[in-house]
Amino acid sequence: MAKKNELIAAVDFGSRAVRIVITRRAPDGQTRILGYGVEPTQGCIRFGAIQDLNAATQAFRAAFNTAKKMAGTSVSALYCGIHGAKISTNVSEGRVPIENKIIKPEHLETARKNAATASIGAKTRALSSFMSEEWTVDDVRVTDPLDMHGSVLKVRIHFAQIPEFVENNLRRCIETQGLLIEEFVFMPLAAASGCLTCEDIQMGVAVVDLGAAAADIAVYTNNDIAVATAYNWGSGLIINDITAGIKVSFEEATELLLEYGVSDHRIRLLDRNTTRSDSERKGASAKENAPIKLTRTVTGAPSTVPRSELDAIIFARCDEIAEKVQHFLNKNNLLDRLARGIVLTGGGAGIHNLDTLFGIICDIPVRVGVPLGFDDLPESLDLPEWTPVMGIIKHAMERRSAMEKGQLSPQGNNNSWYARIRRLLGKYFV
Repeated sequence: MAKKNELIAAVDFGSRAVRIVITRRAPDGQTRILGYGVEPTQGCIRFGAIQDLNAATQAFRAAFNTAKKMAGTSVSALYCGIHGAKISTNVSEGRVPIENKIIKPEHLETARKNAATASIGAKTRALSSFMSEEWTVDDVRVTDPLDMHGSVLKVRIHFAQIPEFVENNLRRCIETQGLLIEEFVFMPLAAASGCLTCEDIQMGVAVVDLGAAAADIAVYTNNDIAVATAYNWGSGLIINDITAGIKVSFEEATELLLEYGVSDHRIRLLDRNTTRSDSERKGASAKENAPIKLTRTVTGAPSTVPRSELDAIIFARCDEIAEKVQHFLNKNNLLDRLARGIVLTGGGAGIHNLDTLFGIICDIPVRVGVPLGFDDLPESLDLPEWTPVMGIIKHAMERRSAMEKGQLSPQGNNNSWYARIRRLLGKYFV
């Protein structure tokens, strides 16, 4: 049986599924997967916000029980990913003078609190990540300021203003199952953590986590977070278009999207460097016009559809999504700062040729991001849709390590189970 402090569990409340992973930190410092579970949400969660509390709780319970049974152990707390609509983000600075010239843990906590104070919003909570902190001592950038000699300590922290509605209902969903929340983690940063290398962050990279109802974007340049945000559009728009265009169920539309994706023909039309012989053109034309048999259509709708019609529907929306990302990066003057290009992850990254389309539209390298940094990762988790929750696990590992080194105080974490105990005490005894 693993020791309590060796276990790390994480949950990602996605619009398509709830995913939970339970891990253990081994004595050699490696993190090994003990168990995992996934349960469809069937519309009870959308863009990070719970739509039906009872249904969401049932989905969470089912996924958690599956993970717990596989792990063969029990956990009492977990890290929870979070995002939602109408999120504003900012970078806030906190500073503190060092009286005795030696930086101690309390100086780090004071700097963090000063930065957080400047990020308080109405009916929102400023959510930060340990991995988003940028420290300087006497205006010199450092990785770990603890025990250094200096006069002034400064920290720049990325904050996301999370609506209280989103947080409170996620909290209720989890805590009604007798579990504690160790910390909320902003999902754009979690997805980035799950699939990036140190070189990516240093050279410049944009991570696009394309979920069913949301697109999370995090951009790193020169070891810093340039921007992290979330938009309420995702691969679900493509599924909606297919459902409306050829009159099939959502389930069949999803299957068609994953089976066919963006066609090679459409990619060739965009890529001016591609040339084909006459025989190749004839073969491609026959393939493009081949009928696709449909099995779950609405009453009176055709039972087949030309491949070209499905291709046109999928391409139009995928092209729009790629253009949105290109516009965002260009608007923020980031395109020419991304030596490592774009990493496309999340469930939408599994769409055939979507990474190629992004590369053509944005004119920079694009790759699909899967979870990195885990030994013996099960094949069923080595997929882009598991990247965000595995990123939460990596965030938790870094946080635990920081606590052990004295860089971070658990009592200073407003998202931790310590904070929950304080809330409960305040509710019943104050």
